[in-house]
Amino acid sequence: MSLENGTALSVWEKALPRLQARSESVFRQYFVCMQALDLTENVLHLGVPDDFFRSFVEDNYGDLLSEALLDVDGVDYRFEMHEGYPIVKSVEVVDACSKNAGEPVKQVPAAVKAVPRRNVHSYSFGNFVVGPSNREAFAVAKAVAMEPGNVYNPFFIYGTNGVGKTHLLQSIAAEIRNLRPELVVRSVTCDEILNDFYELLLNKRSFADFRANLRDVDVLLIDDIHRLSKKTQMQEEFFNIFNLLYRQDKQIVLTSDRHPCEIADLDKRLSSRFEQGMTCEVGMLEFEERLVTLRMWRDNSLNRITLPDEFLEFLAGNISSNVRRLKGCFLRLSAALEMSGRDDFSIADAEELLHAQLAEENSSKDIRPESIQQIVARHFGVSVPDIIGSRRTRQIAEPRMIAMYLCRELTRLSSNEIGSAFGRTHANVLHAAKIISDRCDVDEDMRRSVNQLKHQLQH
Repeated sequence: MSLENGTALSVWEKALPRLQARSESVFRQYFVCMQALDLTENVLHLGVPDDFFRSFVEDNYGDLLSEALLDVDGVDYRFEMHEGYPIVKSVEVVDACSKNAGEPVKQVPAAVKAVPRRNVHSYSFGNFVVGPSNREAFAVAKAVAMEPGNVYNPFFIYGTNGVGKTHLLQSIAAEIRNLRPELVVRSVTCDEILNDFYELLLNKRSFADFRANLRDVDVLLIDDIHRLSKKTQMQEEFFNIFNLLYRQDKQIVLTSDRHPCEIADLDKRLSSRFEQGMTCEVGMLEFEERLVTLRMWRDNSLNRITLPDEFLEFLAGNISSNVRRLKGCFLRLSAALEMSGRDDFSIADAEELLHAQLAEENSSKDIRPESIQQIVARHFGVSVPDIIGSRRTRQIAEPRMIAMYLCRELTRLSSNEIGSAFGRTHANVLHAAKIISDRCDVDEDMRRSVNQLKHQLQH
């Protein structure tokens, strides 16, 4: 890029009021958080925090952004988004737009000096909604924040995408920084660590700085530690760093999309150390907690419109896979309601607007353990009582493990709930899932059978 940032800013200044005029809520939630980076020919380069932000804006509001960039000083500009730039939400930007709608904004987030880094949203324990699926993890996280290094070390949080693992991780970091400002707290993603490691190897730099960055801390929090899978050399480095921190009673907090024993191609020494402290699974919120979350978002982010409770109940009842999708649907519905200007916007209209997301939700919502047990039993020529019974012959044990593995893959049930459906324990489910996952990596027949069963269950 040419870093002609002043020109980029002038274009962005003229686009922002147009965007605000279309939708106040979308403007405050997204556009005011984006950074004008550069202008190359007729392309405005914009900085955004991450891939989720970029893809959501492109999919849902790309047309608004394109329209706002038409005929700016007689030029039709296009846009490109670049990930890795922190949100620098400026009150001055919002105020300037509010007071001078239709006029150029006087101040916008200046991005030329920004260094790409992972954005940390305003996560706290206070805005984390607690329910049966996350109560244990929340209580442990609070205890860790109160006494880092003294209880539950390491603390390993796992669960599927979009259930609040990162929220808990960053809440711990924020609370420790608030209560114990003298402590060195480092919060990173596993991908950031891997990128630093690869850069070090590429440039043949000393390992000393890399190790010190993770080792010279009082609290180390790493998001998505499952990304260490198959990274043999990095696993060895992290094993040594982990041991050093643990021996010094430094607090370690890790998140993953699966239990340590389910992370494929992870050194057994590491997985055993991840399990030696407290391990908590986080599941999706129940209906009541989803509704509370939606009301909190409404109170905090909507200004020009009020989203009636009936729409929030519709969302809470139909979007249950993850919090990210729930928020995306909430924002899209809010923007559509505002831009329509209609007083008769109905639930039917909301269903039409969100039909793709609702279809995706329904495709997996109907898969139950009973259905999986029946299809697996039929495929292998055994009975459902065999699948959930106590016999351990290979002809029965393998289909049973495959059925438990498919429950982990295709349903939103916790390991404990799956175990109950099979008359087994949480540990049995994790063990079965790990075995089948490993077998699929090396056994073509097993992989083919599992994929065939998945196809039957999903269609």
